[in-house]
Amino acid sequence: MEKQLRFSDYKSDVIPYLYFLALAAFWFFGDLVEKQNVSFAALAIIVALTVQVVWQNRVVGISLGLFTALISFVAFLATLSEFNDFEVVTQSAIQLLAVGSVLSLCGLALGAVLTITNMRKLAV
Repeated sequence: MEKQLRFSDYKSDVIPYLYFLALAAFWFFGDLVEKQNVSFAALAIIVALTVQVVWQNRVVGISLGLFTALISFVAFLATLSEFNDFEVVTQSAIQLLAVGSVLSLCGLALGAVLTITNMRKLAV
């Protein structure tokens, strides 16, 4: 009997890549529409993540996971630093804290998932 492939079997492999691809695509198309400028850094990230999704190299996956978790942690600290620069807590300060924290902590969690998933593959 042939085993059927389902998305639920591979969601821990794919979801982190989809999140980071969506952020890079948002960055790329935001620059393209707003500034009429091609962001080659965002394009390189999209290409690298797409290649990683297709090939699923374990060592590169661990490296990407650690790198994105570290960058996301630094982004969270930067969000807290910017929030502390507000003298009076306003609606925009709360919005900055909420959006920045959600994006950076999701990136941190998905970077950790990416690292752990690829470490398990490497150990087996």
